[in-house]
Formats: sequence, structure tokens, C-alpha cells
Amino acid sequence: MSTRASYLCRRVKAADGERGVVLVLAVFAVVLLTVLAVGITAAVRVELMAARASTERMQGLYLAEAGINQARAVLVYDDQGLDTLLEAWGPEAEEPLDLPEEMAGGLYRVRVHDACGRIDINEADLETLARLTGDLNVAAAIIDWRDEGEAVTGEGAEADFYQSLPYPYLPRDAPFQSPGELLLVRGVTPEMFYGTKDRVGLADLITVESLSPNKTANGDMRVNLNEFGSWNEPSFQQWVMLKLGSVINQYDAGEKGIMGGLEELRKQGISGYTSLAQLATAAHLDYDKIAQLIDLVTVESAAVLRGRVNANTAPQEVIAALPGSSVIIAQSMIERREQAPFLTLGEVVTFLVEQPNGPAVFEQMIDHVTTKSSSFLIESMGWAATGRSHRTLTALVRRQPDSVTVVRQAEQDWPMPPPAEAIALAARR
Repeated sequence: MSTRASYLCRRVKAADGERGVVLVLAVFAVVLLTVLAVGITAAVRVELMAARASTERMQGLYLAEAGINQARAVLVYDDQGLDTLLEAWGPEAEEPLDLPEEMAGGLYRVRVHDACGRIDINEADLETLARLTGDLNVAAAIIDWRDEGEAVTGEGAEADFYQSLPYPYLPRDAPFQSPGELLLVRGVTPEMFYGTKDRVGLADLITVESLSPNKTANGDMRVNLNEFGSWNEPSFQQWVMLKLGSVINQYDAGEKGIMGGLEELRKQGISGYTSLAQLATAAHLDYDKIAQLIDLVTVESAAVLRGRVNANTAPQEVIAALPGSSVIIAQSMIERREQAPFLTLGEVVTFLVEQPNGPAVFEQMIDHVTTKSSSFLIESMGWAATGRSHRTLTALVRRQPDSVTVVRQAEQDWPMPPPAEAIALAARR
């Protein structure tokens, strides 16, 4: 073969090799671009899904917020002289709030609970907490957690115990800020807090605030029994008879009645009236008179009363936990209010004194009950229009004569239970 032919042969082989390398590189580039395209597409899809989820979440939150505001509006226009389960906000209303409400972008559901239908764990005494939890040690631990100082019992909320846990922390030594904080207290188990099929959980029976207006059914401020030390002043007598003259006479109010009872208490070293039950034990008024008078008077000067339980809204477990109460009394109270709500505290007095050992029941229970409320718990859940996401808000609100303010609001991860009507319908099917 000539030199020229040999050269040309080598050139052809070299060209073929170069084309092979280019082909391999081209295939590699195509594969790389394909992988990048797939990766970018997947990343974009994930980002789109995340953006959609974020949008749905925000829509759900705004819808839930709309539910909170609707409940606040219902509460502020409600009759504040009396609160029952039949009110516009209550579960037994003719048109319950707890039904889906459609809005642009989705729908929401809202549910209102009377905080005065629960036990205020920041105010309840040891006996009440022991009845509620069924465990004296747990009751003592709750009090020790909220109150600074020595433990109520040897198994209370001492800092040493909490510091010895695998993940140590200190007791608050201050009022509870939320019901869920109860899970940090010694002896409170998830089953006790959330409940089981056989027992209602504490989560549905407690609150961290329950306020009741210290006013008459007509919205007037009550007369403080401790002011009767001024009974001998003509101007005070005139003012009292103007306020209470339709219920009591001067004999009931004077030295043989309320004023005399106040002096008797002071002789015993007591600063004054500390309980409405002393209308019977110190002022020596009969129960019929007390029933007429009791909604018009008070032993506290505060505008609101703390820790009272609404006899018209509380469940059996809460009523039975009150001092002087029992399961039988709680059942009877619920049966009585189902026939007709307690319109005033006077009707509660009449009910209590009619129970077995009525005077003792009245004496122990009367300072723990009310018929009107200022604190409410609102649950609201919003769904985005796609129906793929929901958000739940819970709010503790405080009602005043012309407004309802949010004391505390939090977002929850769990949905609200189905509406009661939906559950009843499913059961019938």
C-alpha cells in the first residue's frame, strides 16, 4: 500500500473515532439535560404543591378567623342577663352555630362553649379538684403547680420531682395559662386529660378562666352586704330601700337582719360577710326571703366573680364536683333545667334547699354557682374550597356589656368533631 493510501486510511479511522466520541458526548449531554429537566420539573411541582398547601392553609386560617368573629358577634348581641344551652350561641339553639357556613374560598364551622360551665383550675379548691380528677394527689399537685410555696401534700408539685425527670422543667408557681399545661402536672396522664370511652377527659371539663358578671339579672350592680355597717345613716337606709325595698323590709335589713348579722360576724373576729350562705346563718333570713334577695346582693366588690359554675350549662361531671354536691344532685339539677332554665340565682337557691339535707347543700354550693357568664371558649375550623386542607383555631374570649375581646387564641392541628346534628343523622341511618 502506498504511503498516501496508508495516510488516508488512518485519517478515516481517526474521523470515525472522533465521531464516536462526539456521539457519546451528545448522548451523555441529552441524558444529563433530561435528568435536569425531570429534576427541575419535580422541584417545580413540589414548589407548586407547597405553594398550594400554604395558600389553602392561609385560606383555612382566615375562614376559621371568620368563624371566631361570627361567634363573638353572636355573643355580644346575646341576652347577658342569663346564659343557657338554648341561647343563640348554645348547642341546643334553634339554629346551632355548629353547622357548615359557606363563604368565598371555602367554608367554616364554629362551636361555642361556656367557660363557666367548666371548673376553673386556677380557682378551684382541693376538694373540688379531687372530685373532678378522682385522685387527691393529682388535685394537690394541680394546686401546688399554680401556687407558689410549700406543697399541699408530700406528693405535690415540688421542683425536685420535675427536675428529676428525663427532660426536666420547673413548675409554673403561677396560674395556668392553658388547659394543655395540665399535662405537665405530676400524675395527670393523657387518658385522664383526653378521656376514654368510659370517662370524659379533663380537657372538656376545665378552663383557665371563668368569669361571671357581678350584676343583677337587670344588669345593675349588686349591693354589697358588707356596706350594711352604714345602715344607721339615713341616706344609706334610703338608698338600700330604693334598691331592695321590693324584696326586704327595714326589719330584715336592720339590727335583726343583715346589719345585725354583720355585727355578729365582726364580734367573732370575721371582717364581714364572706359567703352568701351567711344570709341564713348570720342574718337569719328565711330561705324564701333569701331566694328573692340573693340575686341582688354580693359579698365581693369586684365587677366580675371568678370560678363560678353556670347551673344552666355545666355538664353532670362538673356539677357533681362542686362542694356539697353529688352525682344525684347533679342529675336532678340537669333534669330541672331541661324543664326550664334557672332564670335567677334565687331559683337555684330554691332548688338547693329542696334537696336532701338542703340547708347544708345550700351553704356549701351557693358561692360556687351562677346563671350568667362572661367567659367563653370558641372553636372554629375553616376549609379551603378545594377541600384538601383544614385549620382549627381556639379562642378564650371575655364578654363585656358592649364587646367581646379575645384573651388568648391558638392554632390547633386537630379537626373539630362532626356537628351534633350530623352524628344524630348518621345514627338514624
